[in-house]
Amino acid sequence: MRKDNATKPTKPVIIYDGECNFCLNGIRRIQNKDQADQFTYTPKQIPDLYAHYPQLEAIESKEGMRFIDANGKVYCGADTIYQIYKRLGKYRYITWIYLVPVVRTLLKGAYLIIAKNRSRLSKLDCESETCSTE
Repeated sequence: MRKDNATKPTKPVIIYDGECNFCLNGIRRIQNKDQADQFTYTPKQIPDLYAHYPQLEAIESKEGMRFIDANGKVYCGADTIYQIYKRLGKYRYITWIYLVPVVRTLLKGAYLIIAKNRSRLSKLDCESETCSTE
């Protein structure tokens, strides 16, 4: 383990719930937009996730998606979505709106609502209890 307790990945890592259909559908949409194959996609259920990325230990497990940038910094929830889309071709041109304080607050709130209701929002039924954030 590194002194600073952070692993610097070779390319940014997106960590998602690999057992939730809503999350899997979202990851597929991101992968389709990721023409440059610039991200590593990692379900949170992999063995030794915290051994690979020890900086995740300080993050509450129910904060939604996580993003680890090339410097090893971790982003959660709506900040993850911003970090992803600011790296995706034409989408990066509209991500500036997330930097507007009121908009950021609204989007973070919307993300939390969606995260708590992701199993209901999915067109597919979730096959496990992991779609619940409670």
